[in-house]
Amino acid sequence: MLWMVIGYLFLFIFRPWEYWPALAPFRIERLYMIFLLALVFLWQGRRHIPHLITRWIMAFLFILLLSSIAAYRWTDASEALFDYFKLIVFYFVIIMTVKDERDLKKFILAYLMIMFLYVGKSAWEFVLHDRYIWRMGMRRLMGIDNSYGDPNALAASIVYSFPFLWAMIKSRLESPVLRKMLWAYGILAWASIVLTGSRSGMVTALLFLALIWSGASRKVVSIFVLAMVLFITWNSMSDRYKIRFESTFVKGIAPRGADESAEGRMAGLKQGIRTFIKHPVFGIGPGNFRYGWPGGIGGSAHNLYGELLGETGAAGAAVFLALVVIIVRTHMDIIKKTTASLTKGGNSPPAVTGKLLLLKRVSTASVQTIILLLFNGNFGHNLYRYNWLWIGAVGVLSAYFLREVKADTACSIKADSFRGGGLHVLPEQN
Repeated sequence: MLWMVIGYLFLFIFRPWEYWPALAPFRIERLYMIFLLALVFLWQGRRHIPHLITRWIMAFLFILLLSSIAAYRWTDASEALFDYFKLIVFYFVIIMTVKDERDLKKFILAYLMIMFLYVGKSAWEFVLHDRYIWRMGMRRLMGIDNSYGDPNALAASIVYSFPFLWAMIKSRLESPVLRKMLWAYGILAWASIVLTGSRSGMVTALLFLALIWSGASRKVVSIFVLAMVLFITWNSMSDRYKIRFESTFVKGIAPRGADESAEGRMAGLKQGIRTFIKHPVFGIGPGNFRYGWPGGIGGSAHNLYGELLGETGAAGAAVFLALVVIIVRTHMDIIKKTTASLTKGGNSPPAVTGKLLLLKRVSTASVQTIILLLFNGNFGHNLYRYNWLWIGAVGVLSAYFLREVKADTACSIKADSFRGGGLHVLPEQN
Protein backbone atom coordinates (compact mmCIF):
# COMPACT_ATOMS: atom_id res chain seq x y z
CA MET A 1 0.00 0.00 0.00
CA LEU A 2 2.87 2.39 0.79
CA TRP A 3 4.12 2.17 -2.79
CA MET A 4 0.69 3.13 -4.08
CA VAL A 5 0.83 6.22 -1.86
CA ILE A 6 4.32 6.98 -3.15
CA GLY A 7 2.93 6.68 -6.69
CA TYR A 8 0.47 9.47 -5.97
CA LEU A 9 3.28 11.47 -4.37
CA PHE A 10 5.16 11.23 -7.67
CA LEU A 11 2.13 12.38 -9.65
CA PHE A 12 1.53 15.28 -7.28
CA ILE A 13 5.12 16.62 -7.42
CA PHE A 14 6.16 15.75 -10.97
CA ARG A 15 2.73 16.48 -12.51
CA PRO A 16 3.44 14.84 -15.92
CA TRP A 17 0.15 16.05 -17.46
CA GLU A 18 1.36 19.64 -17.10
CA TYR A 19 4.65 18.87 -18.84
CA TRP A 20 2.97 16.73 -21.51
CA PRO A 21 -0.39 18.50 -22.15
CA ALA A 22 -1.63 15.53 -24.18
CA LEU A 23 -2.08 13.67 -20.88
CA ALA A 24 -4.26 16.38 -19.33
CA PRO A 25 -7.64 15.13 -20.68
CA PHE A 26 -7.13 11.74 -18.99
CA ARG A 27 -7.15 13.29 -15.48
CA ILE A 28 -4.46 10.85 -14.31
CA GLU A 29 -4.08 12.34 -10.84
CA ARG A 30 -7.80 12.28 -10.08
CA LEU A 31 -8.33 8.73 -11.36
CA TYR A 32 -5.30 7.51 -9.45
CA MET A 33 -6.53 9.09 -6.20
CA ILE A 34 -9.99 7.55 -6.61
CA PHE A 35 -8.37 4.14 -7.16
CA LEU A 36 -6.05 4.72 -4.17
CA LEU A 37 -8.96 5.68 -1.90
CA ALA A 38 -10.82 2.52 -2.92
CA LEU A 39 -7.76 0.42 -2.06
CA VAL A 40 -7.32 2.15 1.29
CA PHE A 41 -10.99 1.61 2.11
CA LEU A 42 -10.68 -2.12 1.34
CA TRP A 43 -7.27 -2.50 3.00
CA GLN A 44 -7.52 -4.12 6.41
CA GLY A 45 -4.26 -2.57 7.59
CA ARG A 46 -5.64 0.97 7.64
CA ARG A 47 -6.06 2.68 10.99
CA HIS A 48 -7.25 6.01 12.31
CA ILE A 49 -5.05 8.05 14.67
CA PRO A 50 -7.00 10.74 16.53
CA HIS A 51 -4.93 13.86 17.11
CA LEU A 52 -5.38 17.54 17.88
CA ILE A 53 -3.61 18.46 14.63
CA THR A 54 -6.34 16.74 12.62
CA ARG A 55 -9.08 18.58 14.50
CA TRP A 56 -7.51 21.97 13.78
CA ILE A 57 -6.94 21.10 10.13
CA MET A 58 -10.63 20.28 9.82
CA ALA A 59 -11.45 23.50 11.68
CA PHE A 60 -9.42 25.48 9.13
CA LEU A 61 -11.20 23.68 6.29
CA PHE A 62 -14.52 24.66 7.88
CA ILE A 63 -13.42 28.30 8.06
CA LEU A 64 -12.42 28.15 4.39
CA LEU A 65 -15.88 26.80 3.59
CA LEU A 66 -17.59 29.66 5.43
CA SER A 67 -15.23 32.13 3.83
CA SER A 68 -16.01 30.67 0.41
CA ILE A 69 -19.75 31.01 0.97
CA ALA A 70 -19.25 34.70 1.82
CA ALA A 71 -16.60 35.20 -0.90
CA TYR A 72 -16.59 38.02 -3.41
CA ARG A 73 -16.60 35.42 -6.21
CA TRP A 74 -17.75 31.91 -5.40
CA THR A 75 -16.21 30.41 -8.55
CA ASP A 76 -12.65 31.31 -7.56
CA ALA A 77 -13.25 30.45 -3.93
CA SER A 78 -14.75 27.02 -4.67
CA GLU A 79 -11.76 26.13 -6.84
CA ALA A 80 -9.30 27.07 -4.08
CA LEU A 81 -11.43 25.23 -1.53
CA PHE A 82 -11.55 22.05 -3.63
CA ASP A 83 -7.77 22.10 -4.17
CA TYR A 84 -7.24 22.39 -0.42
CA PHE A 85 -9.74 19.62 0.23
CA LYS A 86 -7.70 17.31 -2.04
CA LEU A 87 -4.63 18.05 0.07
CA ILE A 88 -6.55 17.09 3.21
CA VAL A 89 -7.66 13.82 1.60
CA PHE A 90 -4.01 12.95 0.95
CA TYR A 91 -3.22 13.99 4.54
CA PHE A 92 -5.60 11.28 5.79
CA VAL A 93 -4.24 8.74 3.30
CA ILE A 94 -0.71 9.29 4.64
CA ILE A 95 -1.81 8.84 8.25
CA MET A 96 -3.82 5.69 7.49
CA THR A 97 -1.19 3.91 5.38
CA VAL A 98 2.23 4.73 6.91
CA LYS A 99 2.19 2.02 9.57
CA ASP A 100 5.60 2.24 11.28
CA GLU A 101 8.95 4.06 11.43
CA ARG A 102 10.34 2.13 8.49
CA ASP A 103 7.42 3.22 6.31
CA LEU A 104 7.88 6.81 7.48
CA LYS A 105 11.53 6.68 6.50
CA LYS A 106 10.68 5.19 3.10
CA PHE A 107 8.06 7.86 2.53
CA ILE A 108 10.52 10.67 3.28
CA LEU A 109 13.22 9.08 1.10
CA ALA A 110 10.68 8.67 -1.72
CA TYR A 111 9.75 12.35 -1.39
CA LEU A 112 13.42 13.33 -1.70
CA MET A 113 14.05 11.04 -4.66
CA ILE A 114 10.95 12.36 -6.44
CA MET A 115 12.19 15.90 -5.80
CA PHE A 116 15.53 14.77 -7.26
CA LEU A 117 13.74 13.66 -10.44
CA TYR A 118 11.62 16.81 -10.59
CA VAL A 119 14.47 19.26 -10.04
CA GLY A 120 16.79 17.20 -12.25
CA LYS A 121 14.32 17.22 -15.13
CA SER A 122 13.77 20.96 -14.72
CA ALA A 123 17.53 21.61 -14.74
CA TRP A 124 17.94 19.27 -17.74
CA GLU A 125 15.39 21.29 -19.72
CA PHE A 126 17.06 24.53 -18.66
CA VAL A 127 20.61 23.54 -19.59
CA LEU A 128 20.10 21.33 -22.64
CA HIS A 129 16.80 22.50 -24.13
CA ASP A 130 17.00 26.18 -23.23
CA ARG A 131 13.70 26.13 -21.37
CA TYR A 132 13.52 29.12 -19.05
CA ILE A 133 11.64 32.25 -18.02
CA TRP A 134 13.19 35.59 -18.96
CA ARG A 135 12.44 37.85 -16.04
CA MET A 136 14.24 40.75 -14.35
CA GLY A 137 16.77 40.83 -17.19
CA MET A 138 18.02 37.25 -16.78
CA ARG A 139 17.38 33.62 -17.68
CA ARG A 140 15.69 31.91 -14.75
CA LEU A 141 15.25 28.22 -14.11
CA MET A 142 11.60 27.15 -13.97
CA GLY A 143 9.90 23.91 -13.02
CA ILE A 144 8.51 21.57 -15.64
CA ASP A 145 4.99 21.99 -14.25
CA ASN A 146 2.57 24.92 -14.14
CA SER A 147 1.31 24.67 -10.55
CA TYR A 148 4.65 25.09 -8.78
CA GLY A 149 6.89 25.81 -11.76
CA ASP A 150 7.37 29.55 -11.23
CA PRO A 151 11.05 30.24 -10.35
CA ASN A 152 10.14 31.54 -6.89
CA ALA A 153 7.80 28.62 -6.21
CA LEU A 154 10.39 26.14 -7.49
CA ALA A 155 13.07 27.62 -5.23
CA ALA A 156 10.66 27.45 -2.27
CA SER A 157 9.83 23.79 -2.98
CA ILE A 158 13.53 22.96 -3.02
CA VAL A 159 14.33 24.84 0.18
CA TYR A 160 11.46 23.17 2.05
CA SER A 161 12.97 19.77 1.22
CA PHE A 162 16.37 20.66 2.71
CA PRO A 163 15.57 19.88 6.39
CA PHE A 164 14.40 16.37 5.51
CA LEU A 165 17.36 15.90 3.19
CA TRP A 166 19.72 16.79 6.03
CA ALA A 167 17.83 14.49 8.42
CA MET A 168 18.26 11.54 6.04
CA ILE A 169 21.92 12.35 5.41
CA LYS A 170 22.57 12.33 9.16
CA SER A 171 20.79 8.97 9.40
CA ARG A 172 23.71 7.35 7.53
CA LEU A 173 21.66 4.99 5.43
CA GLU A 174 22.92 1.47 4.91
CA SER A 175 22.67 1.74 1.14
CA PRO A 176 25.74 3.54 -0.30
CA VAL A 177 23.79 4.25 -3.49
CA LEU A 178 21.06 6.08 -1.57
CA ARG A 179 23.65 8.05 0.41
CA LYS A 180 25.31 9.21 -2.80
CA MET A 181 21.96 10.08 -4.35
CA LEU A 182 21.05 12.24 -1.35
CA TRP A 183 24.30 14.17 -1.65
CA ALA A 184 23.82 14.46 -5.42
CA TYR A 185 20.33 15.89 -4.90
CA GLY A 186 21.69 18.34 -2.33
CA ILE A 187 24.31 19.68 -4.76
CA LEU A 188 21.81 19.85 -7.65
CA ALA A 189 19.17 21.51 -5.47
CA TRP A 190 21.61 24.14 -4.14
CA ALA A 191 22.75 25.02 -7.66
CA SER A 192 19.15 25.09 -8.92
CA ILE A 193 18.13 27.66 -6.31
CA VAL A 194 20.82 29.96 -7.69
CA LEU A 195 19.64 29.34 -11.26
CA THR A 196 16.06 30.26 -10.38
CA GLY A 197 17.30 33.76 -9.56
CA SER A 198 14.88 33.74 -6.65
CA ARG A 199 16.06 36.15 -3.98
CA SER A 200 13.54 34.77 -1.49
CA GLY A 201 14.80 31.25 -2.22
CA MET A 202 18.43 32.27 -1.74
CA VAL A 203 17.79 34.09 1.54
CA THR A 204 15.63 31.24 2.87
CA ALA A 205 18.39 28.78 1.96
CA LEU A 206 20.81 30.89 4.01
CA LEU A 207 18.38 30.71 6.92
CA PHE A 208 18.43 26.92 6.62
CA LEU A 209 22.23 26.95 6.87
CA ALA A 210 21.92 29.11 9.98
CA LEU A 211 19.51 26.56 11.47
CA ILE A 212 21.98 23.76 10.77
CA TRP A 213 24.77 25.72 12.43
CA SER A 214 22.64 26.53 15.49
CA GLY A 215 21.99 22.83 16.06
CA ALA A 216 25.53 21.63 15.37
CA SER A 217 27.64 20.27 18.22
CA ARG A 218 30.91 21.47 16.66
CA LYS A 219 30.07 25.05 15.85
CA VAL A 220 33.60 26.15 14.92
CA VAL A 221 34.00 23.34 12.40
CA SER A 222 30.46 23.88 11.12
CA ILE A 223 30.94 27.59 10.51
CA PHE A 224 34.13 26.82 8.58
CA VAL A 225 32.38 24.22 6.38
CA LEU A 226 29.39 26.50 5.74
CA ALA A 227 31.71 29.39 4.92
CA MET A 228 33.46 27.21 2.34
CA VAL A 229 30.10 26.23 0.81
CA LEU A 230 29.11 29.89 0.50
CA PHE A 231 32.54 30.85 -0.88
CA ILE A 232 32.40 28.17 -3.59
CA THR A 233 28.79 29.06 -4.42
CA TRP A 234 29.51 32.78 -4.70
CA ASN A 235 32.54 32.30 -6.94
CA SER A 236 30.59 29.90 -9.17
CA MET A 237 27.78 32.39 -9.78
CA SER A 238 27.73 34.62 -12.83
CA ASP A 239 27.65 38.39 -12.33
CA ARG A 240 23.93 38.57 -13.11
CA TYR A 241 23.06 36.15 -10.33
CA LYS A 242 25.40 37.95 -7.93
CA ILE A 243 23.75 41.28 -8.67
CA ARG A 244 20.36 39.62 -8.31
CA PHE A 245 21.25 38.41 -4.81
CA GLU A 246 22.85 41.70 -3.77
CA SER A 247 19.71 43.55 -4.82
CA THR A 248 17.96 41.91 -1.87
CA PHE A 249 19.85 44.30 0.40
CA VAL A 250 20.90 47.14 -1.93
CA LYS A 251 18.41 49.06 -4.05
CA GLY A 252 19.11 50.40 -7.52
CA ILE A 253 21.74 47.86 -8.63
CA ALA A 254 19.47 45.29 -10.30
CA PRO A 255 17.69 45.64 -13.68
CA ARG A 256 14.47 47.61 -13.83
CA GLY A 257 11.59 45.96 -11.99
CA ALA A 258 13.61 44.17 -9.31
CA ASP A 259 13.10 46.84 -6.66
CA GLU A 260 9.41 47.15 -7.54
CA SER A 261 9.09 43.36 -7.20
CA ALA A 262 10.56 43.46 -3.69
CA GLU A 263 8.30 46.36 -2.70
CA GLY A 264 5.32 44.41 -4.03
CA ARG A 265 5.66 41.95 -1.14
CA MET A 266 5.09 44.75 1.36
CA ALA A 267 2.29 46.10 -0.82
CA GLY A 268 0.62 42.69 -0.66
CA LEU A 269 0.77 42.73 3.13
CA LYS A 270 -0.69 46.25 3.29
CA GLN A 271 -3.43 45.32 0.83
CA GLY A 272 -4.22 42.24 2.89
CA ILE A 273 -4.69 44.44 5.95
CA ARG A 274 -6.94 46.84 4.01
CA THR A 275 -9.02 43.91 2.75
CA PHE A 276 -9.19 42.54 6.29
CA ILE A 277 -10.58 45.85 7.55
CA LYS A 278 -13.35 45.65 4.94
CA HIS A 279 -14.04 41.95 5.51
CA PRO A 280 -12.92 41.35 9.12
CA VAL A 281 -14.61 38.04 9.96
CA PHE A 282 -14.10 35.63 7.03
CA GLY A 283 -12.12 37.81 4.61
CA ILE A 284 -12.82 38.28 0.94
CA GLY A 285 -12.65 34.52 0.26
CA PRO A 286 -10.03 31.91 -0.78
CA GLY A 287 -8.54 32.74 -4.17
CA ASN A 288 -10.25 36.15 -4.18
CA PHE A 289 -7.37 38.33 -3.03
CA ARG A 290 -6.95 39.96 -6.44
CA TYR A 291 -10.49 41.36 -6.29
CA GLY A 292 -9.73 43.43 -3.20
CA TRP A 293 -7.28 45.81 -4.88
CA PRO A 294 -8.35 49.35 -5.78
CA GLY A 295 -10.08 49.23 -9.16
CA GLY A 296 -11.59 45.81 -8.54
CA ILE A 297 -8.78 43.53 -9.74
CA GLY A 298 -5.06 43.19 -9.13
CA GLY A 299 -2.32 40.68 -8.49
CA SER A 300 -1.72 38.00 -5.88
CA ALA A 301 -0.65 38.83 -2.34
CA HIS A 302 2.94 37.54 -2.63
CA ASN A 303 2.79 37.53 1.16
CA LEU A 304 1.52 34.78 3.47
CA TYR A 305 0.27 37.14 6.15
CA GLY A 306 -1.48 39.49 3.75
CA GLU A 307 -3.09 36.51 2.04
CA LEU A 308 -4.18 34.96 5.35
CA LEU A 309 -5.77 38.14 6.69
CA GLY A 310 -7.26 39.28 3.39
CA GLU A 311 -8.74 35.97 2.24
CA THR A 312 -9.81 34.30 5.52
CA GLY A 313 -10.22 37.21 7.96
CA ALA A 314 -9.86 37.03 11.73
CA ALA A 315 -11.45 33.57 11.91
CA GLY A 316 -9.01 32.04 9.43
CA ALA A 317 -5.99 33.81 10.92
CA ALA A 318 -6.82 32.62 14.46
CA VAL A 319 -7.42 29.00 13.43
CA PHE A 320 -4.37 28.84 11.15
CA LEU A 321 -2.15 30.33 13.87
CA ALA A 322 -3.48 27.75 16.35
CA LEU A 323 -2.83 24.96 13.82
CA VAL A 324 0.79 26.04 13.30
CA VAL A 325 1.36 26.34 17.06
CA ILE A 326 -0.05 22.85 17.68
CA ILE A 327 2.05 21.32 14.90
CA VAL A 328 5.20 22.93 16.31
CA ARG A 329 4.32 21.94 19.89
CA THR A 330 3.73 18.34 18.78
CA HIS A 331 7.13 18.11 17.12
CA MET A 332 8.90 19.92 19.96
CA ASP A 333 7.35 17.47 22.43
CA ILE A 334 8.62 14.57 20.32
CA ILE A 335 12.11 16.10 20.24
CA LYS A 336 12.07 16.59 24.01
CA LYS A 337 10.87 13.06 24.78
CA THR A 338 13.19 11.31 22.33
CA THR A 339 16.16 13.32 23.61
CA ALA A 340 15.32 12.33 27.19
CA SER A 341 14.91 8.68 26.24
CA LEU A 342 18.19 8.64 24.32
CA THR A 343 19.99 10.28 27.25
CA LYS A 344 18.62 7.88 29.86
CA GLY A 345 18.47 4.75 27.76
CA GLY A 346 22.17 4.01 27.43
CA ASN A 347 21.48 0.25 27.40
CA SER A 348 18.53 0.40 25.00
CA PRO A 349 18.54 -2.11 22.12
CA PRO A 350 19.98 -0.71 18.86
CA ALA A 351 16.57 -1.04 17.19
CA VAL A 352 14.93 1.17 19.82
CA THR A 353 17.75 3.71 19.66
CA GLY A 354 17.44 3.82 15.87
CA LYS A 355 13.70 4.49 16.05
CA LEU A 356 14.15 7.26 18.61
CA LEU A 357 16.89 8.91 16.55
CA LEU A 358 14.75 8.78 13.41
CA LEU A 359 11.74 10.34 15.15
CA LYS A 360 13.92 13.05 16.67
CA ARG A 361 15.53 13.93 13.34
CA VAL A 362 12.22 13.92 11.48
CA SER A 363 10.59 16.20 14.06
CA THR A 364 13.62 18.51 14.02
CA ALA A 365 13.34 18.69 10.23
CA SER A 366 9.61 19.42 10.54
CA VAL A 367 10.17 22.34 12.94
CA GLN A 368 12.90 23.71 10.66
CA THR A 369 10.55 23.50 7.68
CA ILE A 370 7.84 25.39 9.57
CA ILE A 371 10.38 28.13 10.32
CA LEU A 372 11.34 28.28 6.63
CA LEU A 373 7.67 28.41 5.60
CA LEU A 374 6.93 31.26 8.00
CA PHE A 375 10.04 33.17 6.92
CA ASN A 376 9.51 32.63 3.20
CA GLY A 377 5.90 33.68 3.72
CA ASN A 378 7.16 37.25 3.87
CA PHE A 379 7.97 36.96 0.16
CA GLY A 380 5.34 34.55 -1.19
CA HIS A 381 1.75 33.42 -0.72
CA ASN A 382 2.28 29.89 0.59
CA LEU A 383 -0.89 29.63 2.69
CA TYR A 384 -2.37 26.73 0.73
CA ARG A 385 0.88 24.86 0.17
CA TYR A 386 0.89 21.13 0.76
CA ASN A 387 3.94 21.35 3.06
CA TRP A 388 1.89 22.54 6.04
CA LEU A 389 -0.39 19.49 5.92
CA TRP A 390 2.37 17.00 5.21
CA ILE A 391 4.34 18.22 8.23
CA GLY A 392 1.14 17.91 10.25
CA ALA A 393 0.73 14.31 9.08
CA VAL A 394 4.35 13.56 9.99
CA GLY A 395 3.67 15.00 13.46
CA VAL A 396 0.61 12.78 13.99
CA LEU A 397 2.53 9.69 12.86
CA SER A 398 5.69 10.48 14.85
CA ALA A 399 3.72 11.06 18.06
CA TYR A 400 1.90 7.73 17.54
CA PHE A 401 5.13 5.84 16.78
CA LEU A 402 6.81 7.32 19.86
CA ARG A 403 3.99 6.04 22.07
CA GLU A 404 4.39 2.60 20.49
CA VAL A 405 8.16 2.61 21.09
CA LYS A 406 7.63 3.54 24.74
CA ALA A 407 4.95 0.87 25.15
CA ASP A 408 7.17 -1.81 23.57
CA THR A 409 10.10 -0.74 25.74
CA ALA A 410 7.96 -0.88 28.88
CA CYS A 411 6.78 -4.38 27.95
CA SER A 412 10.38 -5.48 27.40
CA ILE A 413 11.38 -4.13 30.82
CA LYS A 414 8.49 -5.95 32.48
CA ALA A 415 9.39 -9.18 30.69
CA ASP A 416 13.03 -8.86 31.75
CA SER A 417 11.99 -8.25 35.36
CA PHE A 418 10.34 -11.68 35.53
CA ARG A 419 13.34 -13.53 34.13
CA GLY A 420 16.21 -14.97 36.13
CA GLY A 421 14.21 -17.02 38.65
CA GLY A 422 12.84 -14.22 40.77
CA LEU A 423 9.77 -12.02 40.83
CA HIS A 424 10.67 -8.33 40.80
CA VAL A 425 8.14 -5.71 41.78
CA LEU A 426 8.14 -2.85 39.30
CA PRO A 427 7.57 0.74 40.44
CA GLU A 428 4.09 2.05 39.78
CA GLN A 429 3.77 4.09 36.56
CA ASN A 430 1.82 7.33 36.75
